[in-house]
Amino acid sequence: MNILFVAPTRLNASGRPVKYRKAFLPPLALAVLDSLTPDHHNVRIIDDIVEDIDFEGSYDLVAITAMTMQVERAYQIADAFRDRGVKVIMGGMHPTALPQEAKQHADSIVIGEADNIWEQILEDCENDALKDFYQDESFPDLQKLVIPKWDNLNLGIYAKRIGAKLPTMPIFTTRGCPMGCKFCSVSKFFGKSFRVKPVSHVMKEIESTGATEYFFVDDSITSSPAYSRELFDALAGRDVNWVSQVSTTVMKNPELIDLAAKAGCSGLLIGTESLSQSSLKTVNKGFNKVEHYEEMIARMHKNGIKPYLSFIFGFDEDTPEQFRYTVEFCKKNKVGIAFFWILTPLPGTALFAELEAAGRIEYDNWSKYDLTNVVFQPKNFSKQQLYDSYWKHYQELSSTENILRTICHDVRMSNRPAFTFLSDVFMHSYFRKKVYSYDHPIAGGIGRITQSD
Repeated sequence: MNILFVAPTRLNASGRPVKYRKAFLPPLALAVLDSLTPDHHNVRIIDDIVEDIDFEGSYDLVAITAMTMQVERAYQIADAFRDRGVKVIMGGMHPTALPQEAKQHADSIVIGEADNIWEQILEDCENDALKDFYQDESFPDLQKLVIPKWDNLNLGIYAKRIGAKLPTMPIFTTRGCPMGCKFCSVSKFFGKSFRVKPVSHVMKEIESTGATEYFFVDDSITSSPAYSRELFDALAGRDVNWVSQVSTTVMKNPELIDLAAKAGCSGLLIGTESLSQSSLKTVNKGFNKVEHYEEMIARMHKNGIKPYLSFIFGFDEDTPEQFRYTVEFCKKNKVGIAFFWILTPLPGTALFAELEAAGRIEYDNWSKYDLTNVVFQPKNFSKQQLYDSYWKHYQELSSTENILRTICHDVRMSNRPAFTFLSDVFMHSYFRKKVYSYDHPIAGGIGRITQSD
């Protein structure tokens, strides 16, 4: 069969796809499925964020993966192909959360991870026997070696460091999360058990990919301290630079920060979420201890790791002052780059169920569920107040004064001051431009083509 894999973009207010000149990360899930596709099939992967889709192309099957903010565009794509008689399969976070809704736009829906059942799905398609829904009875065994296949994807559409042969490549070492935060859909999709990929397999994947820069997409790369130590020890012998995500629980084993730095880690996105302990408690994230934040940030700075803090605004315990506290905290601790988000009740989460039951979800256009729009009725803000305060304070964090202060700090802490200066100037300039354009710094890609209405 001729198979088209699609990673969709999102839609703007007019229902037009939002396009960029360059994307950030190649779609790892589709590269994994490509690797699991038998060789007698012909595969092409399209990243809709940058590339155009040939709806007149000769395809026997179109497979689309979508998060909630992408799903309206995914439905557009699916409907267009089905109108031509092409079979469409959909999977990903949103179809898993709302399979009956997604089924209205596809011939078949994959609920959860597809690794173990993908070959069976393809066989059913070849035999014109696709089932309406597929769901694996168990989670994929990560002990099986699967090397993502990147040959059928145009890697030239992704941003890369000057001089690098390849862009930053995604890779995972673990799946699943036992924490169960109210606003997070990870446990719904990947389960609450924590599964690890053998470190030897991770090394083989790095060797096969051949990149020098990686983003470990794990929700927290230090959730299993023993595994992290083994992984960091193996990475320390490689000439690779990497960033990842980490929980604040790393402070139970703070030496992991030191080991990560020796293993090539240059930055960590930290799920701090809030400076209000009461807000954290209400969303089942009381394991975050606000009193440990400054020590954690200082330890990362000392090791040359840039801390990228993630904050969510709009919790029921939040007040308008929460924005001011957060910006001042970032300035005080020399955190020039942080990721601000608006609380968003994503389908499949406990938060969605709670707010829906209370009649507080007021918007049903899934494209707005991008974590920068207000799609529910906040408790201590009007919707407009929350939206305006969010962007006002995010822009303040990217003020010229704060950028200069952060760059000076980073250069003083660096053992490569010239490189740090140049990279900081580029990164902060990019962030400032995105935030002042009301476009989240890690949304979509670089060089937006389709403007918001």
